[in-house]
Amino acid sequence: MRSRPGARPEESAAGMPRWWYRLALIAIVALGIAFLVLMSADSIAKRQFGDPDDLMRLQQVRDWMAGQAWTDVTQYRVSPPLGMPMHWSRLVDVPLAAAILAFRPFVGPAQAEILACVAVPMLTYACIALLMAAITRRLLNSDALALLAAACCAINGGIVLTSHPLRIDHHGWQVTCALGMVLLLLGPRMPGRAAIAGLIAALWMHISLEGILFTAACGGWLGVCWLIRPTREGATLPAFLGAVSLGSLALFLVAHGSALFGKTYCDAVSPVHMVMFAVAAIGTTVCLALAPRGIVVRGIGIATAALLAAATYKLWAPQCGGGPFASLPPLSYRLWYLQIPEGLPFWTQPVVTVAVYNGFPLLGLVGAALGLRHAATTRQAPLLDYAALFAASFAIGLMLMRAAALSNLLAVPGALLLLRAMWNRAMALRTIWLRAPAAAATIVLLNPIAPVAAAISLIPAKWNASPHMASALMTIGVNCTGLDNLQRLDTLPPALILTTSSTSEALIAATHHSAVASGYHRDAPALEQTIRFFTADDATAHAIALRYHPKYVLVCPGDGDAFLYARDAPGGLAARLVAGKPPAWLTPVAVPRLRFARLYAITR
Repeated sequence: MRSRPGARPEESAAGMPRWWYRLALIAIVALGIAFLVLMSADSIAKRQFGDPDDLMRLQQVRDWMAGQAWTDVTQYRVSPPLGMPMHWSRLVDVPLAAAILAFRPFVGPAQAEILACVAVPMLTYACIALLMAAITRRLLNSDALALLAAACCAINGGIVLTSHPLRIDHHGWQVTCALGMVLLLLGPRMPGRAAIAGLIAALWMHISLEGILFTAACGGWLGVCWLIRPTREGATLPAFLGAVSLGSLALFLVAHGSALFGKTYCDAVSPVHMVMFAVAAIGTTVCLALAPRGIVVRGIGIATAALLAAATYKLWAPQCGGGPFASLPPLSYRLWYLQIPEGLPFWTQPVVTVAVYNGFPLLGLVGAALGLRHAATTRQAPLLDYAALFAASFAIGLMLMRAAALSNLLAVPGALLLLRAMWNRAMALRTIWLRAPAAAATIVLLNPIAPVAAAISLIPAKWNASPHMASALMTIGVNCTGLDNLQRLDTLPPALILTTSSTSEALIAATHHSAVASGYHRDAPALEQTIRFFTADDATAHAIALRYHPKYVLVCPGDGDAFLYARDAPGGLAARLVAGKPPAWLTPVAVPRLRFARLYAITR
């Protein structure tokens, strides 16, 4: 960033000595890490992971470190002997494995894992806080507000969803990639910066194909900007799209070699996605020749390029039109997919959830609009870029709840714009008796947790009733599925166990046992039969058990799935097991010190 005229060399353009700003930023990030670790201390001590995906990620890392091939991400302890094919990226396993190896000589294997599961999410938190400070500094030209943006991250809903201790799945890395893209696409446009943003987008899509939505939004915004001001934009759009295509190809080769070139997946980057972005890159490169022809001709050209890319995807992968979950069997779709709130749009959520995850982004949108209205001409371009990308993230978050993590974090600069405007108004009041409460109200009302508190306190409980919330409230099974508790099952010889999808990840992470199925859409047949097993009558459940040959049935009466199955099928097996009334072909098995869980041996 250039220094303003008359500023000392060591002073930043935003009016603060560079060394002081950097030192303060490091201190704020460190305090945020300390705060998050302290808030999670009980979960860390009890090894209680908040999401089954984190436990599955931990097991994937263990398997790789134990010798499983880099290119093989199959989970062999689910649906053995063939195993469950996973769609996850091995790249996310690298920092976790590195941290475990670094800690292991000092604290031993078990503690090394826990330390790694704290350290890696805190690394993603630090990246997010630093990127938020950089974005805010570029937009608002204020070191003080940039530091405040970094401080806000620790209490932001996006961090709750993605980057707290033991949250080791890929969501924190996704948000990090998204913020890196936003930072690179703000302000003066250069093909080199756009290409780097495209490479980051390719990394995000490799980590999770959910990144394709925001990548498309970034490409769409660059296309709109080129239509309006082709001279300013130059070749930024084809540079971005070309980097996405080439970066995806490189990461695909790193992760899979040439083994999967002939396959198309709807839930992970495949050749069809690379070719689609390549077609878009070639089409928009051709469109550069249309720059002098007027906005209508440019519009026709870029629309043609977009249609060719879309047609490539449609013709190559027609089976992916409904998304990766469209082919789920009906029982799995109803009692598994529709029961995972984070994977659903907000119009299916209870009112309090909508308010909690969208309240702060709405404040950010108001602040962004206010900032655009009053910005100096030289500051409008980056603010317009920010507002467009933030609005895109907000729209994506409405369609997919877990994507609201990004919109909550991107809301911070907009909320700070609103904060600055309201603070200035408060300070303009004539008397201290008015200024002080107005200033205090501004700070209280515009912090990231204010919408959460308002939603919880103001929304009537009757508006908040939903199957998802009922299930969540009944999930006292966290004590049952704690690693320290289920580890007591290791006193039994290794066996195949039939359990609910919300317990299976904890089972394989805590023990040497295997599970019949787990909660992932690529394991749809086994998942469907497991749900049918727990909701069926005794005879049908017995027939399913004989088909898969498990030795035991395990149920945690308080876990979400057991509660859901018992409620959905009051006469089914889950309801009987929760009530402690197993059928004659299940014999209770006592395991020393195992609490909450109920284990039954299957008699043939």
